[in-house]
Amino acid sequence: MPHSHDKPLPAVGAYWIEEADYPAALKIFDDGNTLPRSWSEWRKIAEEMEKGLKAYGHPVMRVRIDPSTFAQWCAAHGTSPGRQGRKMFVAAAVKERYGDQI
Repeated sequence: MPHSHDKPLPAVGAYWIEEADYPAALKIFDDGNTLPRSWSEWRKIAEEMEKGLKAYGHPVMRVRIDPSTFAQWCAAHGTSPGRQGRKMFVAAAVKERYGDQI
């Protein structure tokens, strides 16, 4: 009988912003003023988080946020284009790809 520690860890989503999209993303995010001013600073933090999750054994799925469509997605799903919207967007993408993970 397999032990629960033999079960693979669930996939984790991490939002990703392309360098060219970063200035536009900061403008649409309602919490954009809390994020690093430069994409290279943001990328360093995002990659460190991704590396830590992978080190624990989680598959990590990068979920690209397109500033030209993200605000509309948030509005359609009843959330704001900030931290909560990013969480919901990433969770929806992970669920679409991996299904319900328990």
